[in-house]
Amino acid sequence: MEMVCITGGIGSGKSVVSRVLRLKGYEVYDCDSRAKELMDASEALKCELEKRAGVTLRSADGCIDRRRMAEVLFGDDSFRRFANGMIHSMVRDDIRGRLGESESGILFVETAIPVTSGLDRMADGIWLVDAPEDVRIDRVMRRNGVTAQSVAGRIRTQRGEFDSLPAARTSVIRNYGSHSLLLQIDRYLESVLHRSCSGKA
Repeated sequence: MEMVCITGGIGSGKSVVSRVLRLKGYEVYDCDSRAKELMDASEALKCELEKRAGVTLRSADGCIDRRRMAEVLFGDDSFRRFANGMIHSMVRDDIRGRLGESESGILFVETAIPVTSGLDRMADGIWLVDAPEDVRIDRVMRRNGVTAQSVAGRIRTQRGEFDSLPAARTSVIRNYGSHSLLLQIDRYLESVLHRSCSGKA
């Protein structure tokens, strides 16, 4: 089973790449949305997080109160490291469970934090979606109605996630200007399919 991480900073277009792959019939595991589902489904995790935080983190329906969780996370570095460690471990285990289930023999995994989550070490290949900073800022401003300064701040905090990606396993998708996104996806997809078939031979 081939696992490929799709990653990139805010405004790069990694979600667009994921949508194209889904339209082509491939499974794309969305780490962000799946992590929320796993957190809400795990009573043990919720109890452990509340025990560590010392406060209730659930809303009336029993699910994690995202706003309250964010307040505690950003106010306590120790709790943030503890919570992220538990959540990332749960996501990695969930992905391992998905490997081998896909009919295509390939599982694409979309994540904004490949290094922090440890998924860069699990992946057979990494697709890094990239665009110039000014292009990314403009995209996010139009999409989210936020200021250029706030987007630039997010970009700065994310840089460390991509600087240390393994060059030998990382392919860059240039999502800007005259670069054809579809042609790049098809070219890298052909390479992934070749590796997958070679592994089965």
